[in-house]
Amino acid sequence: MNMEFVRTEPGEDPIIVEGYFAASPKEVFQAWTIPEEVMKWFGPTPNSLHSAIIDLRPGGAWQFFKSKGGNTASGFEGEYLVVEPGVRLIFTWSQIIASVSEEHVAVPISQVEITFTANGEGTDVCLVHSRVDDEDMRKGFAGGWERGFTNVRALFSSL
Repeated sequence: MNMEFVRTEPGEDPIIVEGYFAASPKEVFQAWTIPEEVMKWFGPTPNSLHSAIIDLRPGGAWQFFKSKGGNTASGFEGEYLVVEPGVRLIFTWSQIIASVSEEHVAVPISQVEITFTANGEGTDVCLVHSRVDDEDMRKGFAGGWERGFTNVRALFSSL
């Protein structure tokens, strides 16, 4: 996979992803923090999430479910640590499998920091995903962030 946005070598920690988007910092921040907007771009293809739940405040939880089959759903979840609208987000990140019996399996928690910086008519976004213990997981997450940034760019290109 050709990596346009990922700046680190495959498997390195932290994963650093950078991109420019043709929208204001407020608009790009909202693409990351409003459930209906997140569902438009997050995942391997646009509109591939089953659900997105966001409690946007320090200490607030978030969950993105990408698939639902039978009695289980898989996705990602975490807690917001820092919320500075239009400027910065820091949150924990864990890949999960949840079942209707309320069984919950999660990989070790990592951390994501995203900064939004005005640049002319658009926004530079820098994402740093750190504390991912497993090299194969880092490679997978890097590919996921690459697709996500590609989808965000397409989201703003279509406006």
